[in-house]
Amino acid sequence: MSYDQAKWTCLSLPSCPAGKSAWPELVGKKGGEAKAVIERERPDITGAIFVPQGAFVTDDYCCNRVRIILDGSAGADLANAIVAAVPVIG
Repeated sequence: MSYDQAKWTCLSLPSCPAGKSAWPELVGKKGGEAKAVIERERPDITGAIFVPQGAFVTDDYCCNRVRIILDGSAGADLANAIVAAVPVIG
């Protein structure tokens, strides 16, 4: 995981701050680059996490989490894998 689970708490409606909620321009970029852009543009996002494409994820909505879906191009090195889907808050 790319965040410290002990320090991360899911925020849900109605406590969600306004702001950018999707990053379509990051599709095709490296995971580490995408994470840096998201955290720079939305410092309130405390859970920008790497998720391998096809992995199972929970269906809960957290407005301070962005899942960065990555292809398997870099093996276990997710920071260098390619963003395969639009990162969105949730």
